[in-house]
Amino acid sequence: MALKVAVLGGGNGGHAAAADLTNRGFCVHMYEDARFAGNLQKVFETHEITMAGAAGNAVVKIDMVTSDLKEAVEDVEFIFVAVPAFAHDVYADKLSDIVKPGQTVVVLPGTFDSLIFWKKFREKGVKDVVVAETNTLPYATRLQGPGSTLIMSLFNPLKLGVMPACKTQETLEKLRPFYPALEAVESVIACGLSSLNPIIHVPGCILNAGRIEYAKGEFFFYTEGFTPCVARTTEAIDKERIALLDSFGYASDIVAHGVGGSVVTDDIGEAIASDPNFAKIKGPADTGNRYYAEDIPYGLAPWAKLAHAMGVGVPVIDSMITIGSALLGYDCWKKGHSLQDLGIEGMTKERLKEYLETGC
Repeated sequence: MALKVAVLGGGNGGHAAAADLTNRGFCVHMYEDARFAGNLQKVFETHEITMAGAAGNAVVKIDMVTSDLKEAVEDVEFIFVAVPAFAHDVYADKLSDIVKPGQTVVVLPGTFDSLIFWKKFREKGVKDVVVAETNTLPYATRLQGPGSTLIMSLFNPLKLGVMPACKTQETLEKLRPFYPALEAVESVIACGLSSLNPIIHVPGCILNAGRIEYAKGEFFFYTEGFTPCVARTTEAIDKERIALLDSFGYASDIVAHGVGGSVVTDDIGEAIASDPNFAKIKGPADTGNRYYAEDIPYGLAPWAKLAHAMGVGVPVIDSMITIGSALLGYDCWKKGHSLQDLGIEGMTKERLKEYLETGC
């Protein structure tokens, strides 16, 4: 009997994960909130997703497509959460009432938000449930239409942080059948600080904001928009991210080594230019896109809040968040998740590392 898993979310990541895992022989329960189920009408009616690209070309039949969350996670061992960051607290709250001992919740990606799930589960008295997060979606992917997904590439390596970290090795071994490229890092904080999107999306979005608004989507983000000055700004942000990782004693690597180009280089501009998949990606059509609305308040801002608490200076990241707030018309410092939301406010570095290791 095929191993059952739940995939929560009906966007780019949810479609790709549901299709890929089904195509590789897993029994997938795909869930989408009833408020957004209309976007998946074709998938609800047919249970079919057409997939193309790096993970294979096929029309797959999803075992279950539902708007009943309890039904979706019933009798599954692994729950993959592939929803936008602004919905993580909602899903954490919903899952806290129905998860069962022995289940593993994996946030794709997390950017520290596995801590929100862990905090909520502890508040509800949930026992023996592991929460993990990846540093990015496993796939570079785009929806091509109703029930149709293009997977342009697979991220390798795909980093994994586990809460509590003392469960890392056993969780890694359990999850590798789904994603063989997984590599464990020291904690969910180390994993969140390895996230690609805040680094490679935000500088280009802020420095190309006028062009993006003018082009309304007809703008190739990684070719037209990733000029030398954007690359330099990206690398400056990356240095600050690495300084924060170093302050914890965690292993670090420059972002250029993680974007998956055809050549290994220390230059982020060259790394992106060497990957033909980046050339296919058009930029946001406006500042409401997730490159802005998710990656600034829910990506860079939590990094900066943690850095401030740990006494690490991140002036370039701070400037991106402040300018981003002006562009978006709301305070990105306040909109994203706080250290209190993550359950780590007021912790010293030593206490935080202990909490990450033990979960308590």
